[in-house]
Amino acid sequence: MLKVYFKNKFIQKGHLTVCICLIISLAMSACSDSSSGSDSAANLASVNAGEDQVVLEGQPITLDATVYPEGGTVVWVQIQGTFIDGFPTEDELLVEITAPTSPTSEDVDLVFKAEYTSLDGQVVYDEITIQVTNVDYNPIAIVQFEEGLTPAFDTYEIVTLSGSNSYDQDGEIRQYQWTQIDENDELTFISDTDEVELKLKAPFVTELTNFTLQLTVTDNSGLQGSNTLIVPVAASSSVIAANAGSDQIVDEFTLVTLDASDSASAVSDVTCSWQQSHGISTTISNAESCIATFTAPDVDAEEELIFSVEVTDSQGEQVSSEVLITVNPVNLGYLHDTGITGCFSNSKKIACNDPDFPEQDADSGRDEISTLLDKIGDGPRSFDFTKFDENGDELSNSAVVFSCVRDNFTGLIWEVKEAPSIPEFENLRGAENYYSMDSKLAASSSCPSTSNCGQEEFITNVNDAFFCGGANWRLPTYLELLNVLDYNDVNSEDLLVSEFFTNTPNKTVLGHKFYWVSNASAEGETDEAYFVLDLATGDDSALHMSKPAYVILVRSVGEED
Repeated sequence: MLKVYFKNKFIQKGHLTVCICLIISLAMSACSDSSSGSDSAANLASVNAGEDQVVLEGQPITLDATVYPEGGTVVWVQIQGTFIDGFPTEDELLVEITAPTSPTSEDVDLVFKAEYTSLDGQVVYDEITIQVTNVDYNPIAIVQFEEGLTPAFDTYEIVTLSGSNSYDQDGEIRQYQWTQIDENDELTFISDTDEVELKLKAPFVTELTNFTLQLTVTDNSGLQGSNTLIVPVAASSSVIAANAGSDQIVDEFTLVTLDASDSASAVSDVTCSWQQSHGISTTISNAESCIATFTAPDVDAEEELIFSVEVTDSQGEQVSSEVLITVNPVNLGYLHDTGITGCFSNSKKIACNDPDFPEQDADSGRDEISTLLDKIGDGPRSFDFTKFDENGDELSNSAVVFSCVRDNFTGLIWEVKEAPSIPEFENLRGAENYYSMDSKLAASSSCPSTSNCGQEEFITNVNDAFFCGGANWRLPTYLELLNVLDYNDVNSEDLLVSEFFTNTPNKTVLGHKFYWVSNASAEGETDEAYFVLDLATGDDSALHMSKPAYVILVRSVGEED
């Protein structure tokens, strides 16, 4: 009897006729002389890879091929899906594997092909599809003490718990959350509770106390896993314990809190008294409370401050503790603030740091912390000037007569004008004198020089006099002059700080208070224009070098005279 094996899934629309014809042909051949050929139907090879399967991640899978005629070799080949070790196989009808974990949250199709080679060399194949259904596994939370820590923990010892070995077998951990779940007093955490590690401070207890901490981890699918760890804290060796808090690193001018509220006694509440034992002197507010504050001082480099707290209970038992506060300098820039200390809305003056009108000039910078600055000299708000006599010797802040001032922020030394003379233009540095940028302004017309009233002639005469101990006087740059203007009083006749720049010209003489700076202006496409700053308004303009304007000189210490 003739038998022909086909797998239905390989008979596609359009090929049925071919298959029927093949059957008829084989039947006719079977009725003919059996000696007419060796390719009888009984010798056609076939292989069946089995029915398609649906399995879950991690479940076993059996691949079992049926072949005809027996005796040949079968090789299994994976042709689609997550790669599995061991393929292709070597001459195995039956193969046992495990469904792999999907790298995503979606189902995965695995396709395997069974290739059969019969003893007479025929090669046939069949395929099987294994649908692996995704299974979301909860993440595993693992909680451990930091390496090197040995329970039970002493009073105020820093304890670190780690969840770094937690894992998720089919995804990744996205969130960590630590929680105290016992009924003991609340622990003091000194790190955030949503990090992979948790730091806490062992509390004062009078007997061995077990605290329970729970870690909950959340994976990328939102699934969670939790685990707990017992944190044993040993009984205190004393009836009273002082804790000045953790060491801190802060910026200068910031408000620092000293917190000894974790201090405790077995017999009563405690009182605290703070004092500073090392470093730049500060003023402690609420020094007789367990929580006190101070403002970090003005520093030029890193400074260490040490504060101690003395803790006392109702029985007169006392104990002390220290805390280290490291103060770092902050970069306040290389320019003065504007001098403006008020903040404004669209229509009126308001309190600073208003969220509806943020980042105003008075909200930040040197003016905001001007009362905290450790000044060398004196000056309003953040300005800091030192007075000098005509020989360049320093004077006291209270000196009334002085010839120049040093800006202690930039180090530049500025000329202070002499009072207007009578008759006018008689004094070399008279406040009323004005000059052209070139040398075309006539001699004695607006200055005492008999050569010309150009700014170069004036600078030469001042340097020849070795004024204020220097011979390197020059015009300021645009930014240098802008840097000493005080915009705090917009109604002032002059934006120079009046306490130090005591003599200024009368605006009615030239109709302006333009001062020359050394920066040329390209306005008007000419090389004969220079910038001037209007010290009445703070505005700038470009002026032809032959026009008149006022001059204030500056010099830098250390520059070649």
